[in-house]
Amino acid sequence: MKRVMWLLLGLAVVVLAASPILAAEKAAKGKKPGRDASALRGEYAIMASQCELTDQQKADLEAKVKARVEAQKAWMEANGDKASALREAYKKAREAKDEDAAKKARDDLKALEEGRSKIETDTMAAILAVLTPEQKAKWEGFRVYRTLMGRYKRTDLAEEQQTKIRDLAAAAAGDLAGLRSEDKDARNKAREADKKLRQTIEENVLTAAQRETLQKKPEPKPKPDKKPAKEKAAK
Repeated sequence: MKRVMWLLLGLAVVVLAASPILAAEKAAKGKKPGRDASALRGEYAIMASQCELTDQQKADLEAKVKARVEAQKAWMEANGDKASALREAYKKAREAKDEDAAKKARDDLKALEEGRSKIETDTMAAILAVLTPEQKAKWEGFRVYRTLMGRYKRTDLAEEQQTKIRDLAAAAAGDLAGLRSEDKDARNKAREADKKLRQTIEENVLTAAQRETLQKKPEPKPKPDKKPAKEKAAK
């Protein structure tokens, strides 16, 4: 009888010990293979939504974004230390008032950074190439609209006003693209177009009260209480 009891007790111990292992194996079998996190986050997720990209376009965009990230990473691995060393050399040359050494460090750093700038330009061009001409125009219009909404957020715009501003932004997007141009004349024209757009909005879309709000300086944010925690507790 005692032998039977000991056998049953031993079997129970084995079952209890094996339960977590069996549960873990079951969970592992039931777990679906992990999927790489989508690259379409932040600005690119907004692009996909605002431009109403197709599934194929989303896949293409994700591939271009990943290629951009990889290119940026490769540049940093190859040149990050060099760039840091040149910045430090430039700083020391300035402190020592060695103009020749400072100029050389600055020029070398500029030449190095041009490689990264080209990566930024080329990979962004590849990303935008995923969009149709209509989608590109829509994206540019949205970017202009978003900037304007940042400017007028204090005026408590009505939904109808926001729609009007969005339409005006879409119409002016092409003229404002020159703001990012390297050509001085193109930038000047774009600045004039930007000024005209804001003037149109403020004269024809905003109310007198909203214009007055816009002219007022925003109230400064209250400074955080920096008193020590012990002092606060004492009060």
